[in-house]
Amino acid sequence: MVFGEIFFSILEIAGTVSFAISGAMAALEKKVDLFGVIVLGITTALAGGIFRDMLVGRVPPAAFSDGTYMKIAFVTSVIVFLAAWMFSDKYVNNIQVIDTINNIFDAAGLGAFTITGAKVAMSMGYMDNSFFVIFLGMVTGVGGGILRDLMIGEIPFILRKRIYAVASLLGGCIYYVLLSKNVADMTAAFIGIGIVFGLRMLATIFRWNLPKAFK
Repeated sequence: MVFGEIFFSILEIAGTVSFAISGAMAALEKKVDLFGVIVLGITTALAGGIFRDMLVGRVPPAAFSDGTYMKIAFVTSVIVFLAAWMFSDKYVNNIQVIDTINNIFDAAGLGAFTITGAKVAMSMGYMDNSFFVIFLGMVTGVGGGILRDLMIGEIPFILRKRIYAVASLLGGCIYYVLLSKNVADMTAAFIGIGIVFGLRMLATIFRWNLPKAFK
Protein backbone atom coordinates (compact mmCIF):
# COMPACT_ATOMS: atom_id res chain seq x y z
CA MET A 1 0.00 0.00 0.00
CA VAL A 2 1.49 3.36 -1.06
CA PHE A 3 1.69 6.33 1.30
CA GLY A 4 -1.30 8.09 -0.28
CA GLU A 5 -3.51 5.04 0.25
CA ILE A 6 -2.36 4.79 3.86
CA PHE A 7 -3.22 8.46 4.36
CA PHE A 8 -6.77 8.05 3.06
CA SER A 9 -7.24 4.86 5.08
CA ILE A 10 -6.24 6.82 8.20
CA LEU A 11 -8.68 9.53 7.14
CA GLU A 12 -11.48 6.95 6.88
CA ILE A 13 -10.64 5.63 10.36
CA ALA A 14 -10.54 9.16 11.81
CA GLY A 15 -13.93 9.93 10.27
CA THR A 16 -15.36 6.67 11.58
CA VAL A 17 -14.18 7.37 15.14
CA SER A 18 -15.37 10.99 15.03
CA PHE A 19 -18.84 10.13 13.76
CA ALA A 20 -19.19 7.15 16.11
CA ILE A 21 -18.49 9.49 19.04
CA SER A 22 -20.95 12.04 17.67
CA GLY A 23 -23.68 9.42 17.19
CA ALA A 24 -23.12 7.82 20.58
CA MET A 25 -23.25 11.18 22.33
CA ALA A 26 -26.45 12.11 20.50
CA ALA A 27 -27.92 8.81 21.69
CA LEU A 28 -26.90 9.54 25.28
CA GLU A 29 -28.75 12.86 25.14
CA LYS A 30 -31.92 10.89 24.36
CA LYS A 31 -31.21 8.59 27.36
CA VAL A 32 -31.25 5.37 25.35
CA ASP A 33 -29.67 2.14 26.61
CA LEU A 34 -26.33 0.58 25.69
CA PHE A 35 -27.73 -1.12 22.59
CA GLY A 36 -29.22 2.16 21.39
CA VAL A 37 -25.91 3.97 21.87
CA ILE A 38 -24.08 1.30 19.87
CA VAL A 39 -26.66 1.29 17.07
CA LEU A 40 -26.66 5.07 16.72
CA GLY A 41 -22.87 5.26 16.94
CA ILE A 42 -22.44 2.66 14.20
CA THR A 43 -25.20 4.17 12.07
CA THR A 44 -23.70 7.64 12.20
CA ALA A 45 -20.23 6.32 11.42
CA LEU A 46 -21.10 3.96 8.57
CA ALA A 47 -24.33 5.04 6.86
CA GLY A 48 -22.74 7.77 4.75
CA GLY A 49 -20.15 5.34 3.39
CA ILE A 50 -22.86 2.77 2.69
CA PHE A 51 -24.88 5.33 0.69
CA ARG A 52 -21.69 6.31 -1.17
CA ASP A 53 -20.78 2.76 -2.11
CA MET A 54 -24.30 1.98 -3.31
CA LEU A 55 -24.24 5.05 -5.58
CA VAL A 56 -20.97 3.95 -7.24
CA GLY A 57 -22.00 0.29 -7.48
CA ARG A 58 -19.80 -1.15 -4.73
CA VAL A 59 -21.75 -4.17 -3.55
CA PRO A 60 -21.56 -5.13 -0.80
CA PRO A 61 -20.50 -1.75 0.64
CA ALA A 62 -17.11 -1.56 2.37
CA ALA A 63 -18.83 -1.41 5.78
CA PHE A 64 -19.94 -5.02 5.25
CA SER A 65 -17.14 -6.45 3.13
CA ASP A 66 -14.47 -5.16 5.54
CA GLY A 67 -15.47 -5.49 9.19
CA THR A 68 -12.70 -3.14 10.37
CA TYR A 69 -14.85 -0.01 10.31
CA MET A 70 -17.77 -1.76 11.99
CA LYS A 71 -15.45 -2.90 14.80
CA ILE A 72 -13.98 0.58 15.19
CA ALA A 73 -17.43 2.17 15.41
CA PHE A 74 -18.61 -0.51 17.85
CA VAL A 75 -15.65 -0.14 20.20
CA THR A 76 -15.80 3.65 20.06
CA SER A 77 -19.51 3.67 20.91
CA VAL A 78 -18.98 1.33 23.87
CA ILE A 79 -16.15 3.51 25.19
CA VAL A 80 -18.35 6.61 24.99
CA PHE A 81 -21.14 4.79 26.85
CA LEU A 82 -18.80 3.53 29.58
CA ALA A 83 -17.25 6.98 30.03
CA ALA A 84 -20.70 8.55 30.42
CA TRP A 85 -21.81 5.76 32.79
CA MET A 86 -18.76 5.99 35.04
CA PHE A 87 -18.86 9.79 35.18
CA SER A 88 -22.62 10.26 34.90
CA ASP A 89 -22.87 13.16 37.37
CA LYS A 90 -20.17 15.17 35.60
CA TYR A 91 -21.71 14.29 32.24
CA VAL A 92 -25.16 15.59 33.19
CA ASN A 93 -23.80 18.71 34.90
CA ASN A 94 -21.65 19.69 31.93
CA ILE A 95 -24.09 19.13 29.11
CA GLN A 96 -23.14 22.36 27.28
CA VAL A 97 -19.48 21.34 27.27
CA ILE A 98 -20.51 17.89 26.06
CA ASP A 99 -22.52 19.47 23.24
CA THR A 100 -19.47 21.49 22.21
CA ILE A 101 -17.28 18.37 22.20
CA ASN A 102 -19.93 16.52 20.19
CA ASN A 103 -20.02 19.35 17.67
CA ILE A 104 -16.22 19.28 17.26
CA PHE A 105 -16.17 15.54 16.57
CA ASP A 106 -19.12 15.90 14.21
CA ALA A 107 -17.33 18.62 12.25
CA ALA A 108 -14.15 16.53 12.09
CA GLY A 109 -16.09 13.53 10.80
CA LEU A 110 -17.89 15.68 8.25
CA GLY A 111 -14.61 17.00 6.87
CA ALA A 112 -12.91 13.62 6.73
CA PHE A 113 -15.82 11.82 5.07
CA THR A 114 -16.51 14.63 2.60
CA ILE A 115 -13.00 14.27 1.22
CA THR A 116 -12.92 10.46 1.24
CA GLY A 117 -16.30 10.38 -0.50
CA ALA A 118 -15.06 12.69 -3.25
CA LYS A 119 -11.88 10.63 -3.50
CA VAL A 120 -13.88 7.43 -4.05
CA ALA A 121 -15.86 9.08 -6.87
CA MET A 122 -12.64 10.11 -8.62
CA SER A 123 -10.99 6.72 -8.10
CA MET A 124 -14.03 5.09 -9.74
CA GLY A 125 -13.46 7.12 -12.91
CA TYR A 126 -15.70 10.15 -12.36
CA MET A 127 -12.98 12.83 -12.25
CA ASP A 128 -14.56 14.62 -15.21
CA ASN A 129 -17.98 14.71 -13.53
CA SER A 130 -17.48 17.51 -11.02
CA PHE A 131 -21.10 17.49 -9.88
CA PHE A 132 -21.02 13.81 -8.98
CA VAL A 133 -17.65 14.06 -7.21
CA ILE A 134 -18.82 16.93 -5.00
CA PHE A 135 -22.27 15.40 -4.48
CA LEU A 136 -20.81 12.04 -3.45
CA GLY A 137 -18.53 13.80 -0.99
CA MET A 138 -21.52 15.53 0.58
CA VAL A 139 -23.59 12.32 0.72
CA THR A 140 -20.72 10.51 2.45
CA GLY A 141 -20.36 13.35 4.93
CA VAL A 142 -24.01 13.95 5.83
CA GLY A 143 -25.63 10.54 5.25
CA GLY A 144 -24.91 9.09 8.69
CA GLY A 145 -26.04 12.24 10.48
CA ILE A 146 -29.33 12.33 8.58
CA LEU A 147 -30.15 8.73 9.48
CA ARG A 148 -29.07 9.32 13.12
CA ASP A 149 -31.37 12.33 13.47
CA LEU A 150 -34.32 10.52 11.92
CA MET A 151 -33.80 7.56 14.28
CA ILE A 152 -33.89 9.81 17.37
CA GLY A 153 -36.91 11.75 16.14
CA GLU A 154 -35.18 14.99 15.14
CA ILE A 155 -35.37 17.08 11.98
CA PRO A 156 -32.03 16.30 10.27
CA PHE A 157 -29.34 18.71 11.37
CA ILE A 158 -28.47 19.66 7.79
CA LEU A 159 -31.97 21.07 7.24
CA ARG A 160 -32.17 23.40 10.20
CA LYS A 161 -28.95 24.96 11.49
CA ARG A 162 -25.25 25.79 11.46
CA ILE A 163 -24.47 25.61 7.74
CA TYR A 164 -23.86 21.87 7.66
CA ALA A 165 -24.31 20.55 4.14
CA VAL A 166 -23.07 23.85 2.70
CA ALA A 167 -19.76 23.38 4.52
CA SER A 168 -19.46 19.88 3.06
CA LEU A 169 -20.24 21.09 -0.45
CA LEU A 170 -17.71 23.92 -0.22
CA GLY A 171 -14.96 21.66 1.16
CA GLY A 172 -15.58 19.07 -1.55
CA CYS A 173 -15.60 21.77 -4.22
CA ILE A 174 -12.28 23.24 -3.01
CA TYR A 175 -10.74 19.77 -2.91
CA TYR A 176 -11.86 19.03 -6.47
CA VAL A 177 -10.67 22.38 -7.84
CA LEU A 178 -7.25 22.02 -6.19
CA LEU A 179 -6.80 18.55 -7.67
CA SER A 180 -7.82 19.80 -11.11
CA LYS A 181 -5.06 22.43 -10.72
CA ASN A 182 -2.54 19.63 -10.02
CA VAL A 183 -2.15 20.37 -6.32
CA ALA A 184 -0.84 17.33 -4.40
CA ASP A 185 -3.66 15.04 -3.27
CA MET A 186 -2.85 15.13 0.45
CA THR A 187 -2.37 18.90 0.42
CA ALA A 188 -5.73 19.34 -1.29
CA ALA A 189 -7.31 16.93 1.22
CA PHE A 190 -5.97 18.84 4.23
CA ILE A 191 -7.21 22.13 2.79
CA GLY A 192 -10.64 20.66 2.01
CA ILE A 193 -10.99 19.21 5.50
CA GLY A 194 -9.84 22.51 6.99
CA ILE A 195 -12.48 24.40 5.03
CA VAL A 196 -15.27 22.08 6.22
CA PHE A 197 -14.11 22.00 9.83
CA GLY A 198 -13.36 25.72 10.01
CA LEU A 199 -16.67 26.77 8.50
CA ARG A 200 -18.59 24.47 10.84
CA MET A 201 -16.77 25.86 13.88
CA LEU A 202 -17.28 29.47 12.77
CA ALA A 203 -20.96 28.80 12.09
CA THR A 204 -21.31 27.39 15.60
CA ILE A 205 -19.43 30.21 17.32
CA PHE A 206 -21.17 33.02 15.46
CA ARG A 207 -24.55 31.28 15.10
CA TRP A 208 -24.48 31.41 11.32
CA ASN A 209 -27.58 29.94 9.69
CA LEU A 210 -29.05 30.08 6.24
CA PRO A 211 -32.13 32.32 5.84
CA LYS A 212 -35.52 30.92 6.85
CA ALA A 213 -38.92 32.04 5.58
CA PHE A 214 -40.25 32.41 9.12
CA LYS A 215 -38.58 33.43 12.38
